[in-house]
This record gives sequence, structure tokens and C-alpha cells, in this order.
Amino acid sequence: MENFIHYNPTKILFGKDVVDDICQEISPYGKRALLIIGKGSVKQNGIYARVISLMNICGLEHYTFEGIQSNPTFQDADAAVKLAKEKQVDMIVALGGGSVIDTAKAVAAGFYVEHSVWDFYLRKASTPKKALPIIAILTLAATGSEMNSATVLQDSENGIKTAILNDLLYPKVSFLDPKLTASVPLNYTAYGVVDLIAHALEQFFGKGNAPLTDHYTADIIKLAMNYGRKVMVQPEDYDTRAQIMWLATNALNGTLSAGKSPGDWGVHHIEHTLSVLYDIPHGAGLSIVYPAWLKIQLPKIKEKLAFLAKHVFEFSSIDDEALGLDFITALEAFFKEMNSPISLTEAGINIKEKQRILNNLAQNKVSGMVYPLTEKDHQEIVEEMF
Repeated sequence: MENFIHYNPTKILFGKDVVDDICQEISPYGKRALLIIGKGSVKQNGIYARVISLMNICGLEHYTFEGIQSNPTFQDADAAVKLAKEKQVDMIVALGGGSVIDTAKAVAAGFYVEHSVWDFYLRKASTPKKALPIIAILTLAATGSEMNSATVLQDSENGIKTAILNDLLYPKVSFLDPKLTASVPLNYTAYGVVDLIAHALEQFFGKGNAPLTDHYTADIIKLAMNYGRKVMVQPEDYDTRAQIMWLATNALNGTLSAGKSPGDWGVHHIEHTLSVLYDIPHGAGLSIVYPAWLKIQLPKIKEKLAFLAKHVFEFSSIDDEALGLDFITALEAFFKEMNSPISLTEAGINIKEKQRILNNLAQNKVSGMVYPLTEKDHQEIVEEMF
């Protein structure tokens, strides 16, 4: 078992109408807030008006920055920092999914520096030493950003998508009301389920012998598949939405890396190339990359895949490689059930784009933390993705 520190300071309020407690939860953090939202869905479903009304009742001054994209950019984060400084806000409130929360984290850190937030991500600036308090109101179950210290942004023009982690970027309080996810389109709900499974897998392939963590990981994947199938049939069911929301949070709040290295993350790094080049939803990209990566890595990870085959799908065999192949086949079948693409062709990406993808992988030196990727690996994985 690897040495580890398990630390998570985020306070979670989970359940129906928990956002009604926003006044008492955020009042310790000041009197002015910058509210960050996406492209308008929170206005259409009424939650934006509800939050604004609650802020007015609190006597909280508030300003809104809207238009965050599903693959968030550093330019939007910099623009939001400018507004936050102009209004001298005391906190950042993120109302949305992982993209909005990731942007809020960047803004919180950028408030106290004069350079672009992108300098943090490119390691041109030292890690953040100070950040505004972050409050998250989650509307999409997927990334786990509501209970972790990570934030991912991209530079679309230069084809770079990358992350930073910093303990200052844990949200102070996160409100998780499953009802708020009921209006999420079914395809994005499915992509969220794929995303949480991918997070669990990335950490599973970390170094270290941690049986409790591995069993917990297998259970999260199994439950995500069970409730993923249910939500496709009954998208309005509250309990199903609640289970998926809590699974997504636990998939990336530090629990699944206890006793292991933080994970491999090679699949996410490959997917970043797809989303930065083609702006496809993150979860849709992951359902394309993961089966391809597993097939290429099978000789190195067959014992691990055999464990998952037994505990997620209850397969049985004495042949680890056969079990590994069975797991990959079953995972692909599940992604198909969720109507999430398992090939670049299904995502509308022409095979003529192969070299462009390879060039970006090389440009960003895409690799894994546990399973390094060579140029030959890149080529084989891209071939498998088509």
C-alpha cells in the first residue's frame, strides 16, 4: 500500500431543496459574490432566478458572468477575473456543472494575481498562494469538481488542455440537489455516467496494493452502470438521479486513490486532445478512448481487468486475459447502451483527421503517470479509436 494523505475540507449539503440554506452557509464568506453560469440552461429551468432571489433575501450583492462553455477556456476565466476585481467580490459562486466549477476555481485563484490564470496551468507562474472562497451549486453529475481541488481549462487556439490541483481550490460548500439534474438532456446525463466511471478507472490503475479501495472502485463502477441504465429509462426518477450524483462525487473526491498513487490519467490526457480539437463532450470522448487504451494495455493490466470483470460483471474464468477481454467488451456494450460513442467515426470525426490527432498528442507529450505512452502507442490507440 502506498503512503497517502486523505484530506477533503468541502462541506456537502445533499438532497432536495438544500440550496434554500444558501444564506446561512455563505454569509461567513462576505457580502459580494460573482455568480458564474454556463450558456443559459440554468435560466431556462428556473434555478438561476431562485438563486438570485435567495441572494437578494440574504442581502448579498451579486454580479453574474455567463457563457462558460462545456470545454471551458482560460479566456473566459480571465474575463471573469476582470469582473471579479472590478466589483471587488468576496467569493465566487458556481452554478452549473464541472465546467462552470472549474472556471470558478480558476477565477478564485486569479483574483489575487496580475497575470493570466493560464500561467498557472502552463506552470509559468508559481502555484496559487491565495484564492477567494468558492461555493458550488451543482446541476450536472459528472466531474466531481464540487468536492475536489482540480480544475481543467483549455486554450482552443493552440490545442492545449490541462489541469492544476491546489488545496485552496476545494469549494468551501457544495450544494447537491439531485432535482437540479433532472432537466439535463439525456445525452449529457449519459456522458456524466461515463465520466464518473472513467474517473474510477483512472485511479484504479494507480500503483499500490489497496484491496479496500479496489473493491470500493468496482462497486462504484457497478452501481454507476446499474443506475445509468435506469436513468435512460426513467430520467425523471429522483432516487436514480440522487444515486448517480453521489457516485460521481465519490468517484473523484480522493477516496478512490487511498493507498494508491493518484492514478494513471493517460486516457484523460488523450481525451483532452479530442475535446480541444473537436469540442466534443468530455464524456463522449472518454467512451471512445477508454476501450482503445484498455486493448493496447491489456498485456500489462490483465490481472487488474480480471478483477474488474469478476467484481463488476460477475464473470468467471481462470484465464486473466480472457477475463480482461470480456471486461473491455462489456464496457463497450455499456457505453453503447448509454448512446455514448465508442469510435471517432461515431462522433463524426473523419479518418483523415488521424494525423492531426497524432500531431496534437505529440505536441502535448501525452502519456500516463503509471503506463507511459510512446509514439507507437499513440498510433495504435488512434487506430483503435477509429
